Amino acid sequence: MLLTLVRMKKTKHAVMGVLLVDGKMMCDTMEPPLEPNATHPKGAIQMGYYKLSLTHSPRFNRVLPLLHMVPGFEGVRIHAGNCPKDTSGCILVGHCEGSLRDMERLANARKAEEELVEFLLNHTDKNEEIYLDVTNRERFAVERMQSIESYLRKQRKGTTHGWESGQRECA
Repeated sequence: MLLTLVRMKKTKHAVMGVLLVDGKMMCDTMEPPLEPNATHPKGAIQMGYYKLSLTHSPRFNRVLPLLHMVPGFEGVRIHAGNCPKDTSGCILVGHCEGSLRDMERLANARKAEEELVEFLLNHTDKNEEIYLDVTNRERFAVERMQSIESYLRKQRKGTTHGWESGQRECA
């Protein structure tokens, strides 16, 4: 299973984004700012692919997603949080509505976390690996276009469509 975190907006105090599960929006996200500062000395994690597992968190005393092999970090989790001070490097989940995104705030964070964990527990078997792709909207858009173009090339090779034989869809 692939989760994709798309970083949508960066501010002085946080990076706001969305979390997609197999291409469908699950919730909004908040991370520390990309650049380290006094409150977040490490900043946000690097873009890249990370293996993820569901494990018990001693700190939060519940099962949460844990990212593996994050350069410069240990114990990066995905958990509920409402504002930048609620993370020291983890990915916060919640929901943004309207002006909340501009205020660097997430609402209904605990509900979003519970829904994510429940979804992952119910939709992955014990042998299926889960990965998180942390990206930004520019890279995501390019990769999405490349994926669509690749799909179209495969379709054109495998079957004959009306437009390939000179016919038009609309007359």
